[in-house]
Amino acid sequence: MKRFLAVMALGALAFCANAQPWDGSAVGKVRTLDVTASENFGFRVYLEGQAMCTGGPSWAYVNGSDPSYKSYVSLLMMARAMDKPVLIYSQRTGDYCKIGYVSMQP
Repeated sequence: MKRFLAVMALGALAFCANAQPWDGSAVGKVRTLDVTASENFGFRVYLEGQAMCTGGPSWAYVNGSDPSYKSYVSLLMMARAMDKPVLIYSQRTGDYCKIGYVSMQP
């Protein structure tokens, strides 16, 4: 039984380590959207009073060449227009926070 529990605990730790690749998560309403050259942190998002990832700036970005770019942009613009909060998970890339997941909240 002890061996079984030890194996289960190690499995749970491995699962949690793989399931938590994000450096930050933030929930809030979209305060500002910036658009610039597609590969220069092309679409930037600021949430009201939220830091995006540990040690990063107050904004997170997605570039034009990133998979799901249009989906991220559409959802974030819709949330801004509807004044709905969003949940954003981000990953540190150098000194910046790259968007990896977005969900519009109720």
